[in-house]
Amino acid sequence: MIPVDTVGIRDKRVLVVGGGGFLGSAIVERLLGLGARVVGASRATRPADSTVEWHNADVSDAAAAAALVEVAKPQIIFHLASDSMGGRGIDLVPASLRNDVVATVNMLHATVTNAQRVERFVMTASLEEPTGTAREPTPVSPYAAAKWATGAYGRMFRHLYGLDVRIVRPMMAYGPGQKEYKLVPATILALLRGQATSIGSGARLVDFVYVDDVVDGMLAAALVPSLDTTVDIGSGGLVTIQSVAEQIARQLGRTELLRFGDAARGDEVVRAADADHARRHLGFMAKVALPDGITRTIAWYRERL
Repeated sequence: MIPVDTVGIRDKRVLVVGGGGFLGSAIVERLLGLGARVVGASRATRPADSTVEWHNADVSDAAAAAALVEVAKPQIIFHLASDSMGGRGIDLVPASLRNDVVATVNMLHATVTNAQRVERFVMTASLEEPTGTAREPTPVSPYAAAKWATGAYGRMFRHLYGLDVRIVRPMMAYGPGQKEYKLVPATILALLRGQATSIGSGARLVDFVYVDDVVDGMLAAALVPSLDTTVDIGSGGLVTIQSVAEQIARQLGRTELLRFGDAARGDEVVRAADADHARRHLGFMAKVALPDGITRTIAWYRERL
Protein backbone atom coordinates (compact mmCIF):
# COMPACT_ATOMS: atom_id res chain seq x y z
CA MET A 1 0.00 0.00 0.00
CA ILE A 2 1.49 3.35 -0.99
CA PRO A 3 1.73 5.73 1.96
CA VAL A 4 -0.19 8.61 0.42
CA ASP A 5 -3.73 9.76 1.03
CA THR A 6 -5.55 8.22 -1.94
CA VAL A 7 -8.80 9.46 -0.44
CA GLY A 8 -7.72 12.82 -1.84
CA ILE A 9 -8.48 11.61 -5.36
CA ARG A 10 -12.12 10.75 -4.68
CA ASP A 11 -14.59 12.87 -6.69
CA LYS A 12 -11.74 14.77 -8.39
CA ARG A 13 -12.06 15.33 -12.12
CA VAL A 14 -8.98 13.60 -13.53
CA LEU A 15 -8.04 13.80 -17.20
CA VAL A 16 -5.90 10.95 -18.54
CA VAL A 17 -4.43 11.88 -21.93
CA GLY A 18 -3.35 8.71 -23.68
CA GLY A 19 -5.91 6.87 -21.57
CA GLY A 20 -6.29 4.07 -24.10
CA GLY A 21 -2.62 3.06 -23.91
CA PHE A 22 -0.81 0.54 -21.74
CA LEU A 23 -0.13 2.79 -18.76
CA GLY A 24 -3.08 5.05 -19.41
CA SER A 25 -5.69 2.30 -19.29
CA ALA A 26 -4.16 0.93 -16.07
CA ILE A 27 -4.32 4.37 -14.46
CA VAL A 28 -7.91 4.87 -15.64
CA GLU A 29 -8.93 1.57 -14.04
CA ARG A 30 -7.22 2.42 -10.74
CA LEU A 31 -8.69 5.92 -10.63
CA LEU A 32 -12.18 4.55 -11.13
CA GLY A 33 -11.61 2.19 -8.21
CA LEU A 34 -10.59 5.15 -6.05
CA GLY A 35 -13.77 7.06 -6.88
CA ALA A 36 -12.32 9.67 -9.21
CA ARG A 37 -14.42 11.24 -11.96
CA VAL A 38 -12.28 10.10 -14.86
CA VAL A 39 -12.09 11.76 -18.26
CA GLY A 40 -10.17 9.74 -20.84
CA ALA A 41 -8.69 10.97 -24.10
CA SER A 42 -6.90 9.22 -26.95
CA ARG A 43 -6.31 9.53 -30.67
CA ALA A 44 -7.79 6.07 -31.18
CA THR A 45 -11.51 5.38 -31.17
CA ARG A 46 -12.64 3.71 -27.96
CA PRO A 47 -16.04 2.20 -27.17
CA ALA A 48 -18.17 4.30 -24.85
CA ASP A 49 -17.90 3.35 -21.18
CA SER A 50 -20.63 4.52 -18.84
CA THR A 51 -18.08 5.09 -16.07
CA VAL A 52 -15.63 7.12 -18.17
CA GLU A 53 -16.24 10.34 -20.05
CA TRP A 54 -14.28 9.73 -23.24
CA HIS A 55 -12.93 12.10 -25.89
CA ASN A 56 -11.15 11.28 -29.12
CA ALA A 57 -8.49 13.95 -29.40
CA ASP A 58 -5.09 14.25 -31.06
CA VAL A 59 -3.32 16.70 -28.77
CA SER A 60 -0.47 17.19 -31.23
CA ASP A 61 -3.00 19.67 -32.64
CA ALA A 62 -3.00 22.78 -30.42
CA ALA A 63 -6.69 23.52 -30.97
CA ALA A 64 -7.63 19.94 -30.03
CA ALA A 65 -5.56 20.15 -26.84
CA ALA A 66 -7.15 23.45 -25.86
CA ALA A 67 -10.65 22.13 -26.57
CA LEU A 68 -9.97 19.00 -24.53
CA VAL A 69 -8.88 20.94 -21.44
CA GLU A 70 -11.84 23.29 -21.85
CA VAL A 71 -14.44 20.51 -21.97
CA ALA A 72 -12.80 18.19 -19.44
CA LYS A 73 -12.36 20.87 -16.75
CA PRO A 74 -9.81 18.68 -14.95
CA GLN A 75 -8.37 19.21 -11.50
CA ILE A 76 -5.57 16.72 -12.14
CA ILE A 77 -4.02 15.76 -15.49
CA PHE A 78 -2.02 12.64 -16.28
CA HIS A 79 -0.36 13.32 -19.62
CA LEU A 80 0.70 9.98 -21.13
CA ALA A 81 0.32 10.58 -24.87
CA SER A 82 3.56 9.40 -26.46
CA ASP A 83 5.00 7.74 -29.52
CA SER A 84 7.09 5.38 -27.32
CA MET A 85 9.03 3.89 -30.24
CA GLY A 86 12.58 3.30 -29.05
CA GLY A 87 14.14 2.49 -32.44
CA ARG A 88 16.97 4.43 -34.06
CA GLY A 89 15.52 4.90 -37.57
CA ILE A 90 15.47 8.35 -39.17
CA ASP A 91 11.78 7.86 -39.96
CA LEU A 92 11.00 7.99 -36.23
CA VAL A 93 12.18 11.60 -35.84
CA PRO A 94 9.06 13.40 -37.16
CA ALA A 95 6.67 11.12 -35.26
CA SER A 96 8.49 11.50 -31.95
CA LEU A 97 8.66 15.26 -32.40
CA ARG A 98 4.93 15.49 -33.11
CA ASN A 99 3.57 12.89 -30.69
CA ASP A 100 5.87 13.59 -27.75
CA VAL A 101 7.26 17.13 -27.90
CA VAL A 102 4.48 19.01 -29.67
CA ALA A 103 1.70 17.06 -27.93
CA THR A 104 3.21 17.70 -24.49
CA VAL A 105 3.83 21.40 -25.11
CA ASN A 106 0.30 21.79 -26.42
CA MET A 107 -1.12 20.22 -23.25
CA LEU A 108 1.09 22.31 -20.96
CA HIS A 109 0.13 25.48 -22.82
CA ALA A 110 -3.58 24.63 -22.88
CA THR A 111 -3.51 23.90 -19.15
CA VAL A 112 -1.85 27.20 -18.23
CA THR A 113 -3.99 29.36 -20.52
CA ASN A 114 -7.32 27.76 -19.60
CA ALA A 115 -9.46 29.59 -17.05
CA GLN A 116 -9.98 26.36 -15.11
CA ARG A 117 -7.22 25.99 -12.52
CA VAL A 118 -5.47 22.61 -12.68
CA GLU A 119 -4.01 21.44 -9.38
CA ARG A 120 -1.46 18.92 -10.65
CA PHE A 121 0.00 17.99 -14.06
CA VAL A 122 1.73 14.59 -14.03
CA MET A 123 3.92 13.61 -16.98
CA THR A 124 6.56 10.99 -17.73
CA ALA A 125 10.25 11.07 -18.52
CA SER A 126 12.14 8.18 -20.14
CA LEU A 127 14.86 5.88 -18.86
CA GLU A 128 16.65 6.48 -22.20
CA GLU A 129 17.13 10.20 -21.59
CA PRO A 130 20.73 11.37 -21.17
CA THR A 131 21.79 12.17 -17.63
CA GLY A 132 24.93 13.18 -15.83
CA THR A 133 27.06 16.28 -15.92
CA ALA A 134 28.47 16.12 -19.44
CA ARG A 135 28.33 19.51 -21.14
CA GLU A 136 26.76 18.07 -24.28
CA PRO A 137 24.93 14.83 -23.44
CA THR A 138 23.62 13.08 -26.54
CA PRO A 139 20.29 11.20 -26.68
CA VAL A 140 20.52 7.65 -28.04
CA SER A 141 17.28 7.71 -30.07
CA PRO A 142 14.64 10.08 -31.46
CA TYR A 143 12.35 9.03 -28.60
CA ALA A 144 15.04 9.76 -26.00
CA ALA A 145 15.63 13.21 -27.53
CA ALA A 146 11.90 13.92 -27.54
CA LYS A 147 11.37 12.90 -23.91
CA TRP A 148 14.43 14.90 -22.87
CA ALA A 149 12.88 17.96 -24.51
CA THR A 150 9.44 17.41 -22.94
CA GLY A 151 11.00 17.22 -19.49
CA ALA A 152 12.73 20.54 -20.11
CA TYR A 153 9.42 22.12 -21.11
CA GLY A 154 7.70 20.66 -18.07
CA ARG A 155 10.31 22.13 -15.73
CA MET A 156 10.10 25.46 -17.53
CA PHE A 157 6.31 25.61 -17.18
CA ARG A 158 6.69 24.86 -13.47
CA HIS A 159 9.36 27.54 -13.01
CA LEU A 160 8.01 30.33 -15.24
CA TYR A 161 4.26 29.84 -15.26
CA GLY A 162 3.55 28.27 -11.88
CA LEU A 163 2.00 25.05 -13.18
CA ASP A 164 2.47 22.28 -10.62
CA VAL A 165 4.19 19.83 -12.97
CA ARG A 166 5.18 16.45 -11.49
CA ILE A 167 7.59 14.32 -13.55
CA VAL A 168 8.13 10.60 -13.03
CA ARG A 169 10.49 8.32 -14.94
CA PRO A 170 9.18 4.75 -15.23
CA MET A 171 11.79 2.12 -15.90
CA MET A 172 10.94 -0.81 -18.24
CA ALA A 173 7.27 -1.32 -17.48
CA TYR A 174 5.60 -4.63 -18.36
CA GLY A 175 2.32 -6.35 -17.65
CA PRO A 176 -1.12 -7.13 -19.10
CA GLY A 177 -2.23 -5.11 -22.08
CA GLN A 178 1.19 -3.99 -23.33
CA LYS A 179 1.83 -3.58 -27.05
CA GLU A 180 2.56 -7.00 -28.51
CA TYR A 181 5.90 -6.07 -30.09
CA LYS A 182 7.41 -5.37 -26.66
CA LEU A 183 9.75 -8.00 -25.21
CA VAL A 184 7.54 -9.57 -22.53
CA PRO A 185 4.28 -9.95 -24.50
CA ALA A 186 6.11 -10.91 -27.70
CA THR A 187 7.97 -13.69 -25.89
CA ILE A 188 4.88 -14.90 -24.03
CA LEU A 189 2.73 -14.99 -27.18
CA ALA A 190 5.37 -16.75 -29.26
CA LEU A 191 5.84 -19.48 -26.67
CA LEU A 192 2.11 -19.90 -26.07
CA ARG A 193 1.73 -20.45 -29.82
CA GLY A 194 4.61 -22.95 -29.86
CA GLN A 195 6.79 -20.65 -31.95
CA ALA A 196 10.51 -20.00 -31.52
CA THR A 197 11.32 -16.54 -30.20
CA SER A 198 13.26 -13.97 -32.17
CA ILE A 199 15.23 -11.98 -29.60
CA GLY A 200 18.37 -10.01 -30.39
CA SER A 201 21.13 -9.80 -27.83
CA GLY A 202 19.90 -10.81 -24.39
CA ALA A 203 22.78 -9.11 -22.63
CA ARG A 204 21.23 -5.69 -21.98
CA LEU A 205 20.61 -4.95 -18.30
CA VAL A 206 17.20 -3.47 -17.55
CA ASP A 207 15.15 -2.45 -14.51
CA PHE A 208 11.81 -4.18 -15.14
CA VAL A 209 8.82 -2.90 -13.16
CA TYR A 210 5.29 -4.32 -13.12
CA VAL A 211 2.53 -2.03 -14.35
CA ASP A 212 0.65 -1.99 -11.02
CA ASP A 213 3.78 -0.64 -9.34
CA VAL A 214 4.10 2.07 -11.99
CA VAL A 215 0.52 3.12 -11.32
CA ASP A 216 1.25 3.24 -7.58
CA GLY A 217 4.20 5.52 -8.24
CA MET A 218 2.30 7.82 -10.58
CA LEU A 219 -0.59 8.18 -8.15
CA ALA A 220 1.86 8.95 -5.38
CA ALA A 221 3.43 11.63 -7.58
CA ALA A 222 0.02 13.22 -8.09
CA LEU A 223 -0.95 13.12 -4.43
CA VAL A 224 2.12 14.02 -2.39
CA PRO A 225 1.98 17.63 -1.13
CA SER A 226 4.85 18.78 -3.36
CA LEU A 227 7.26 17.34 -5.91
CA ASP A 228 9.88 19.46 -7.64
CA THR A 229 12.27 16.72 -8.76
CA THR A 230 11.99 13.95 -11.35
CA VAL A 231 11.47 10.62 -9.59
CA ASP A 232 12.33 7.18 -10.97
CA ILE A 233 9.66 4.47 -10.77
CA GLY A 234 11.27 1.05 -10.80
CA SER A 235 12.53 -1.88 -8.80
CA GLY A 236 15.99 -0.43 -8.27
CA GLY A 237 17.62 -3.61 -9.59
CA LEU A 238 18.92 -4.74 -12.97
CA VAL A 239 18.35 -8.03 -14.78
CA THR A 240 19.33 -9.10 -18.29
CA ILE A 241 16.79 -9.40 -21.07
CA GLN A 242 17.90 -13.01 -21.44
CA SER A 243 17.06 -13.78 -17.81
CA VAL A 244 13.57 -12.29 -18.26
CA ALA A 245 12.96 -14.37 -21.39
CA GLU A 246 14.23 -17.47 -19.57
CA GLN A 247 11.87 -16.76 -16.66
CA ILE A 248 8.95 -16.66 -19.10
CA ALA A 249 10.10 -19.85 -20.84
CA ARG A 250 10.53 -21.75 -17.57
CA GLN A 251 7.05 -20.81 -16.40
CA LEU A 252 5.60 -21.96 -19.73
CA GLY A 253 7.81 -25.04 -19.96
CA ARG A 254 9.11 -24.01 -23.41
CA THR A 255 12.79 -23.24 -22.87
CA GLU A 256 13.69 -25.11 -26.07
CA LEU A 257 11.97 -22.37 -28.11
CA LEU A 258 14.19 -19.52 -26.91
CA ARG A 259 16.44 -18.02 -29.59
CA PHE A 260 18.95 -15.24 -28.99
CA GLY A 261 21.08 -13.40 -31.52
CA ASP A 262 24.15 -11.23 -31.26
CA ALA A 263 22.62 -8.02 -32.56
CA ALA A 264 22.18 -5.12 -30.14
CA ARG A 265 20.89 -1.67 -31.04
CA GLY A 266 24.03 0.00 -29.69
CA ASP A 267 24.26 2.91 -27.27
CA GLU A 268 21.77 1.20 -24.98
CA VAL A 269 21.14 3.09 -21.76
CA VAL A 270 21.62 1.00 -18.62
CA ARG A 271 19.79 2.58 -15.70
CA ALA A 272 18.28 1.27 -12.49
CA ALA A 273 15.73 3.36 -10.64
CA ASP A 274 16.99 5.41 -7.72
CA ALA A 275 14.80 3.58 -5.21
CA ASP A 276 15.98 5.60 -2.21
CA HIS A 277 15.06 8.86 -3.97
CA ALA A 278 11.57 7.52 -4.77
CA ARG A 279 11.09 6.34 -1.20
CA ARG A 280 12.08 9.74 0.21
CA HIS A 281 9.95 11.82 -2.14
CA LEU A 282 6.96 9.56 -2.79
CA GLY A 283 7.03 6.89 -0.11
CA PHE A 284 7.16 4.53 -3.08
CA MET A 285 8.72 1.09 -3.26
CA ALA A 286 7.99 -1.52 -5.94
CA LYS A 287 6.17 -4.53 -4.48
CA VAL A 288 5.71 -7.02 -7.35
CA ALA A 289 8.73 -9.31 -7.81
CA LEU A 290 9.63 -10.25 -11.39
CA PRO A 291 8.55 -13.93 -11.20
CA ASP A 292 5.15 -12.91 -9.80
CA GLY A 293 4.70 -10.19 -12.41
CA ILE A 294 5.56 -12.63 -15.19
CA THR A 295 3.05 -15.15 -13.78
CA ARG A 296 0.28 -12.52 -13.76
CA THR A 297 1.14 -11.39 -17.28
CA ILE A 298 1.23 -14.93 -18.69
CA ALA A 299 -2.19 -15.64 -17.14
CA TRP A 300 -3.66 -12.52 -18.79
CA TYR A 301 -2.35 -13.39 -22.27
CA ARG A 302 -3.18 -17.09 -21.94
CA GLU A 303 -6.80 -16.23 -21.15
CA ARG A 304 -7.07 -13.99 -24.22
CA LEU A 305 -5.18 -16.22 -26.64
